[in-house]
Amino acid sequence: MVAVAIVFYFNKIDEASPLNYLGYVIFGLGIVWSITSFARQTQSTQFKDLFQQGFRCVLAATLVLALYTFIYFKLNEKEIEAVVQQAKQERLRTAKDRTPAEIETEAQQTRKYYIPFQLSILVFSNLFTGVIVTMATSGALYLRNKNA
Repeated sequence: MVAVAIVFYFNKIDEASPLNYLGYVIFGLGIVWSITSFARQTQSTQFKDLFQQGFRCVLAATLVLALYTFIYFKLNEKEIEAVVQQAKQERLRTAKDRTPAEIETEAQQTRKYYIPFQLSILVFSNLFTGVIVTMATSGALYLRNKNA
């Protein structure tokens, strides 16, 4: 996932591009691979064991991706500043109930909390996606083995 993100960054792939879903596909396939290889190695058919293995994979991948994202934003603070300035200009044009000083205060708060906010979104979305893939894969393997 990190390698795909780096390739996309250097090829200037837009954040709104459908290609960005490739990271989620890789993430999901990694979870499935982790669970199925665990099931083959241990001969375990218990849902809890399969889910536990998948969730460990989800946590490890999320940690690596969160670390990469943190480093990326620390090294690219100009991008954060560009986002803040764009939002500030938009607020100055459209906000009739705010003074420029209030909008500047909002911009400072955005700068301060931008990285934690982005990391929170990343962690939540990866954990949510990972748990769904883990439950589906573990449940399918459990039911397949139970019915066999």
